[in-house]
Amino acid sequence: MIKLLQTIPVLLFGASLAVIFPQVCAASTVQEIAILAQASRDLPMVKSAGLSPDMDVPWSKAVRIVDPFEGEFLGVFDRNSLGGYLYREGSKQVISLWTPSSIRVLVTVNSGQATSSFYTAGRVYTRPDYFRFVTTKKVDKLLLKVREKVFQLDGSNGTFAVSQELAAALKNAPDENLDIRLVLEGGQTVDSEIGKGTVKAWRTIY
Repeated sequence: MIKLLQTIPVLLFGASLAVIFPQVCAASTVQEIAILAQASRDLPMVKSAGLSPDMDVPWSKAVRIVDPFEGEFLGVFDRNSLGGYLYREGSKQVISLWTPSSIRVLVTVNSGQATSSFYTAGRVYTRPDYFRFVTTKKVDKLLLKVREKVFQLDGSNGTFAVSQELAAALKNAPDENLDIRLVLEGGQTVDSEIGKGTVKAWRTIY
């Protein structure tokens, strides 16, 4: 009886989708939609869609995002470090969030090694003090190559819309790393890649 009560809301959710999106039901039954809805409930949950340098999320795995401002949706977070050691001065980090409707990208740059001097017994000693500064760069364009096709996306504040054509390409991307190029404000480019773990997770997202 308890299991039945837990299943009813999922079936109602699937039925509501059938009313809102009848074209989906042409290919899938209400029961299949309910199974998909239940599967999404079993994914790890992340409580924010915000991107930050030190965020702690499951990387390269499909997750269920429950954001207090944006609602609930599926997504996959990806991170790639450029320039060697993550915290080395000058190294870059490309963080992205892939959802059914958009791609969000954050580029950070690590910098800041400060030194200070002090006097004692007539001599000058240099004492290194390390301060970690993380700055973000505005991303104006995103280029990604899926198989032989290059998609060039224009964004706003690092957010890029996902078209039906792009969603289909991502869903069917080969199981391998995928190259991307970010064009920053001012024209600087940053070449990075999306790991094959994230590429595999796209099949759940799209």
